[in-house]
Amino acid sequence: MKNPLVWSCTAAALLFLACMDQERDGVSGVGTLEAREVLVSSKSAGTVLQLPVREGDVVTAGQLVAVIDSEKVYLQKQQLLAGLDELRYTMVSAQRSVQLAQDNLDHVAKKFERIRSLWQDSSATLQQYEDIETVHKAAATQRANAQTTLDALRAKKAQLDAQLLLVNSQLADGRIAAPIDGTVLETYLEQGEIVRPTGVIVKLADLQHMWIKIYLNEGDLGRIRIGQPADLQIASRPDQLFPGRVTWISPKAEFTPKNVQTREARSDLVYAVKIAVENPDGALKIGMPADVYLR
Repeated sequence: MKNPLVWSCTAAALLFLACMDQERDGVSGVGTLEAREVLVSSKSAGTVLQLPVREGDVVTAGQLVAVIDSEKVYLQKQQLLAGLDELRYTMVSAQRSVQLAQDNLDHVAKKFERIRSLWQDSSATLQQYEDIETVHKAAATQRANAQTTLDALRAKKAQLDAQLLLVNSQLADGRIAAPIDGTVLETYLEQGEIVRPTGVIVKLADLQHMWIKIYLNEGDLGRIRIGQPADLQIASRPDQLFPGRVTWISPKAEFTPKNVQTREARSDLVYAVKIAVENPDGALKIGMPADVYLR
């Protein structure tokens, strides 16, 4: 019968060798969890009339997060609409003037052709021909002037339509919506405060889809690929592995970031690798350290 101590030493050695083999088969790293963060800003200045979200609220893309006072812009819109109504009536009158001038020109043109034909046959005098020619030119000028007036009114309408589009855009800017699905991390203003153009109102983050960046040396770089599965482990849930996958590998080497503790490690050249990880139950937090094991 063998000595139990020998058996213990043998088992320990085998376990050590197994761990060494497993370490050689996989690649690991340590990093800090991050998420896509978006600063939601105001395009216009004004008083914050509504701020229906608070820190920690979950919002969807397109959901209203703030309303900025746009009363002056609204009044400009009403003024433009009134101007457009007036212009439409003027355009109707101008179109009638064009039609009337055209009818007159057609009538004079027929008379002009008839008298010119008579003059060519010596059945009308030169004076009669010159008189009708003058009337014909005047009718043509009147028709052209009427058309010019109508064209100018159409150009004015196009200008007012463009101004109306601008005003509508400014009114839309007063209703600020979330650009992404996410969680409100921070609000920078309160209802009743004044926001400046480009002023930040809230910060959103997509906490459902997070990512972590680790740094690997050249030897480990050849053992990974885009799309490769990975497992993440955090201290608060040591018995749970969070599945992820490699989404980006840096094409160039860099020195190890300064947050590495030892100067020797910081002097090494490494490659950054990004791993995406799902976070459906919200267990993962921004800034949380995690161990990464690439399968």
